[in-house]
Amino acid sequence: MANKNINLQNAKSSKDDEFYTRYEDIENEVMHYKISFANKTVLCNCDDPFESNFCKFFLKNFNVLKLKRLICTSYASSKVIATELKSLNKNNKKITNKNGYVLDVTKFTDMNGEIPDSVINEFLRNAECIKKLNGKGDFQSNECIEYLKESDIIVTNPPFSLFKEFVSTIMMYKKKFLIIGNQNALTYKEIFPLLKDDKIWTGYQFGEMKFKVPVSSKPRTTRFWVDENGQKWRSLGNAMWLTNIDNERRHKEIKLTKFYNEKDYPKYDNYDAINVKTINDIPCDYYGIMGVPITIINRYNKDQFEIVGEANHGSDNEYDLFKPIINGKEIFKRILIKRRFSEKKIKDFIILDLFSGAGGFSYGMEKNQHFKTAIALDFNEQALLTFKHNMPKTTTIVGDITDNDIKQEVIKLSKKEKVNMIIGGPPCQGFSLKGKKLGLDDPRNYLFREYLNFVEELKPEVFIIENVKSLLSTSAGWFKNQIINKVKELGYFVECGVLTASDFGVPQSRQRAIFICSKNKRIYLPSPKEIKKVTVKDAIYDLAYLSSAEGEFEQEYITKPTSDYQKEMRKGSKKLYNHKASKHSELAIKKLEMIPPESGKEHLPKELLGKQQFNGTWGRLRWDSVSPTIDTRFDASSNGTNNHPFLNRAITPREAARIQSFDDKFVFWGSKVHIRTQIGNAVPPLLAKAIADEIYKEVGE
Repeated sequence: MANKNINLQNAKSSKDDEFYTRYEDIENEVMHYKISFANKTVLCNCDDPFESNFCKFFLKNFNVLKLKRLICTSYASSKVIATELKSLNKNNKKITNKNGYVLDVTKFTDMNGEIPDSVINEFLRNAECIKKLNGKGDFQSNECIEYLKESDIIVTNPPFSLFKEFVSTIMMYKKKFLIIGNQNALTYKEIFPLLKDDKIWTGYQFGEMKFKVPVSSKPRTTRFWVDENGQKWRSLGNAMWLTNIDNERRHKEIKLTKFYNEKDYPKYDNYDAINVKTINDIPCDYYGIMGVPITIINRYNKDQFEIVGEANHGSDNEYDLFKPIINGKEIFKRILIKRRFSEKKIKDFIILDLFSGAGGFSYGMEKNQHFKTAIALDFNEQALLTFKHNMPKTTTIVGDITDNDIKQEVIKLSKKEKVNMIIGGPPCQGFSLKGKKLGLDDPRNYLFREYLNFVEELKPEVFIIENVKSLLSTSAGWFKNQIINKVKELGYFVECGVLTASDFGVPQSRQRAIFICSKNKRIYLPSPKEIKKVTVKDAIYDLAYLSSAEGEFEQEYITKPTSDYQKEMRKGSKKLYNHKASKHSELAIKKLEMIPPESGKEHLPKELLGKQQFNGTWGRLRWDSVSPTIDTRFDASSNGTNNHPFLNRAITPREAARIQSFDDKFVFWGSKVHIRTQIGNAVPPLLAKAIADEIYKEVGE
């Protein structure tokens, strides 16, 4: 081992390579791995047992960490060997610096907690735990290798100039380790493949670190100083801890909020990869090769990224693929990575329904067996009575979403229920031309912001925003872009557009703006089904027998279904509910008698038209068409095209519910006004089911 000793000695002298780590830096790092040290043998090689804070730390915390054994070896030519405490052997003879020496401890006190310095010093002076080595203490010498073999974890600050040899040695013997190095070592051909293959990774401290250096260290113009006690110091801006002990840091995903565009992400002149200026600029929607700063190593998550290689010198190193050049100018070395395409699948979607109303959105979602609504929040107590009756397993909460106590209750329960999906249609009153100046900061949009606060707190896998169609087109899409940008800032993919209910088996032309937001991949809106449209006749022809004021809340079916849609609507319902016609005035009935089947107010004399300005008022539904949008006043004959195709009355709540695609077993509770509001404001269940089916197709298990 003579040559190796010479190499180590030369390295120490020529490289000025002795850096002594601060106690607090050791403590701050090691305590992240406390559980890993229980009943283990720790080796601190390359460390003078008396001068090294590694030795001091592990002696003080020997019982705190529940160590089995501590071994510290010194190198003979250490410039500060035994200057703080005289080193004595068992014959009271001073150990010379011609040889290295070893401290070997298995037990020295029964004290709990940290052991005081006075106890440690007394133990070191009198115990037989310090022995002279046969050689100089080179970490690659045979006797030091034997200590290496007996150890479980290596913790030290090896010479930076011999870093790759040190790592190669401990990897050869398959040891766990926690060591300090220079970040430049990450691109060494001996080190980089270990990072790439996820055999080693960085610890918690990465960057600026301060070190004591020997009195013989030469002054420097930067990062060098002498303290009030005459101690010389150096700092490194690119220091790091390197380890193969698992830690939480390496499993944290980087939150990606930027999106790729050619201007901000230029390609290299000599390689098909884009350049990314900072880690925070990594685009969430780019899956090609990216060159990123070397600091990615300290935030690297193997489940999120794949390390492809490095762009440094373009050397014969098989992983050094090219020189990073953009527009003829060479830039600093980069690490090359690729996003891993998320294959995360979700078995069950547990939903929080905000602004739930009577539950049309949730009811439709639950028509896919993998979706269950755990919690529903709304300020309308009557609507939640209907929700609870039809989905009894859901916890319904009546309250104002802006009330902090209500919010905390919903958040706490959502976490308990493992909610991974949020749905809802937050009102956006400020999305008008007047509100453009403030956008999402407009105080009228506070409910929308509250919805997104729940997203930030619960971090669901998927969330859906539902709103009026005009939201997407107002101010040339300015407000739509406001929402998209905010969702992207939260780290989600977003897809938005308008869905027409009649494209998904709903006998109604209702259109809604839908935003599907997903954490792991873009989920597109469902495509229209290639089926024949369900008509008004398909939906309600079997209910065409009531006149004004007739019908009951609960009654028997008195007709047979005449279409497949009616058969589907009747499944599971033993009674017919909510089929009760409004009581119209004599004048209203007289007007309806003048309007032929499937016609409108064009048949009324001018003196009976009244003040209604809209073409659809007093209109009758058409049997062979889909219905126009059902609103919250469908039971008023003068309101719009809500009148029965040939009977002299407006449609009943059950007929309106059928047109909304609620099946007959869904029962609405409350007063007449409450029920029509519940039906008119609902998301058509079959439209909701189509969205659920698309989500499950893309990310379901």
